[in-house]
Amino acid sequence: MNMNTQVSTQPRSTLIGRLADRLIAGQYQMAVKSLQMEAPDALEQIVAQADPALDSSVAAEIERLLRTGGAPFVRFEKTLMPQMQARFGVTEEQMGALEARELAAMKKRCNSCSEAARCWQALRGGESAEQCRELCPNADTFERL
Repeated sequence: MNMNTQVSTQPRSTLIGRLADRLIAGQYQMAVKSLQMEAPDALEQIVAQADPALDSSVAAEIERLLRTGGAPFVRFEKTLMPQMQARFGVTEEQMGALEARELAAMKKRCNSCSEAARCWQALRGGESAEQCRELCPNADTFERL
């Protein structure tokens, strides 16, 4: 099943059409559940990519997992933080110049962040650093760099 295939976001008017839409959405939900249980590394890679072309049903299920703590295997410092760092225009060289203690604190803030679902949505949606500032616990450090 290609998870980048877009399913129409317009509800179908016929009963058969609506049933087909629900069936397709349910299949994507089951696919994400399977990834969660059997291939968490693959699911972590999907989170890391934050692909805006990802099917909306798949994205909604991943967002639900991130919002409810259903993806404890996803290391946000490895998946979301590098993208947020790039969104703020911070280079690897700048990050490397941080003291180990400060970098560890940034990773800890990211991993324990309660806004992971919103963060992922913002990254997938191409929101600006200004918009991301409101939800990122590391925004001050990124801006300082």
